Amino acid sequence: MLKKSLLVMAIAVLSTGAYARDYVTPDGSTVDWEFDGNSAERKAEAWNWPATYDFQDVCVIPVKMDVGFWIKVVDAKKKELKLKQVEIHKYAGSVDVQIITNVNLKLEAKWSKASGMPTMNQDSLSVTPSTLDAPGGTVTIALKLKDVDLSQLQGGQNCLQVGTVTLRVRPAVTPQLASGCG
Repeated sequence: MLKKSLLVMAIAVLSTGAYARDYVTPDGSTVDWEFDGNSAERKAEAWNWPATYDFQDVCVIPVKMDVGFWIKVVDAKKKELKLKQVEIHKYAGSVDVQIITNVNLKLEAKWSKASGMPTMNQDSLSVTPSTLDAPGGTVTIALKLKDVDLSQLQGGQNCLQVGTVTLRVRPAVTPQLASGCG
């Protein structure tokens, strides 16, 4: 009879399928696992999850990059250099230009007469100051024209564009060829 009882209990245990049981982790906490055939699904409160490895700093690596030269002319599209007559056939004018930059600069300017305009020659053109240290500042561009021939222009025109002045800049640093982070 005892043999039959043990056999019946063994068959009952094996035939019951999945059932919940407790598993004790190395730190002594109870984790509730539910088994279903070859799969296992976790049943536990968030505080009852197993421990994990934390990320640890192992080294610090410097990150480097090349920084190019940056120059901004504030309100460039709104600037105009207006000339006024100072003598017969001579005109002069100036404009202040604010520059923001991350490099020390050398500055110059170039005059170009507009196509179709009569004779007018550059007397002088200057940028003051001609050097500007970062982070920038204000420079004055001054232009004087001579030999201006108004005989071919219709009188009474206001703000006629007779040419352009181009502000030119270059870094005031020694070039470092074949260098960089890469």
